[in-house]
Amino acid sequence: AESTFKLNEHQEKAYQQINQLFEQKEVVLLHGVTSSGKTQIYVRLIENVIATGKQVLFLLPEIALTTHIIERLRQYFGNQIGVFHSRFNDNERVEVWNKVLSGEYKVVLGARSSIFLPFKNLGLIVVDEEHESSYKQFDPAPRYHARDAAIYLSTLYKAKVLLGSATPSLESYYNAQQHKYGLVELNQRFGEAVLPEIEVISIPEEMKNKTMQSHFSKTLMENIQSALEKKEQAILFQNRRGYVPLLICKVCGFSPRCINCDVSLTMHKSTGKLHCHYCGYREDVYNVCPACGSAHLEQKGYGTEKIEDELSMLLPEARIARMDLDTTRSKLSFQNILSDLEDKKTDILVGTQMVA
Repeated sequence: AESTFKLNEHQEKAYQQINQLFEQKEVVLLHGVTSSGKTQIYVRLIENVIATGKQVLFLLPEIALTTHIIERLRQYFGNQIGVFHSRFNDNERVEVWNKVLSGEYKVVLGARSSIFLPFKNLGLIVVDEEHESSYKQFDPAPRYHARDAAIYLSTLYKAKVLLGSATPSLESYYNAQQHKYGLVELNQRFGEAVLPEIEVISIPEEMKNKTMQSHFSKTLMENIQSALEKKEQAILFQNRRGYVPLLICKVCGFSPRCINCDVSLTMHKSTGKLHCHYCGYREDVYNVCPACGSAHLEQKGYGTEKIEDELSMLLPEARIARMDLDTTRSKLSFQNILSDLEDKKTDILVGTQMVA
């Protein structure tokens, strides 16, 4: 179905600028503030491309985001759109592969691995949230950056690339400033939405005043409790998964490190082991320091597991869910966590960048 929405004045201007720049440039960077309506511009551009009989690849940094956006895009593109990511089993992958190859799928929405699909006639690649580090695959091989690989892929098909972000990466912004890429800016939020109020809390100040509750500031706890009383929800973002990111000996300073990557091992309470988040190496948690024999091992920092654990003690009535790589390993786990949040079955969601 063709889109029924109407672009507002600022979106229309950005849309026209993108089309004009595509006449001279292969890559255009759309720098639009959050909630400026970038997705609607993407939809318009996708409609134009599939009307010419070409295919579109819509890249997202996180698998979690695909489940969120696919519902919106299906309203416009119905069965012409397919989803692809690494959580699919072999049968599902083959099905998507064949539908892309035959041209049945005009639009593919996917995480980084979808750049390897056998497109028949690619006309446009949209890289949403192009600044995200998740586009870089570190492990396993092949190691690549999906945004950069997508730009190369576009040259093979003579397709165009639209990079979208509210906070562009330095390299993309530099390329736009040097006129290698086109640059379109969208500075107005859609529907005159107001930017959220941001408050910065000084943790050292709170510690001095003894107002901290575990790892939570007084302001944060008051706001969470206020939201719960109003039957509202809260999302807590912490960029580290696991229980404790660093275990350190107070006597000699020893800290367990990965034998392969030489990075600090993170303690996970769910497995009772120390994990390397790069290569997957694991070892048992130490009770005494292997270097000096001291039992004074200190836990430094906190991950999503610990936040979930401590919140459940501080707010025993609240229904708390966690969304990180450890809780979303099964295929439908993303969907279930997001559905519970939408259905108000979750009061507080704790997570890594997936929740963003």
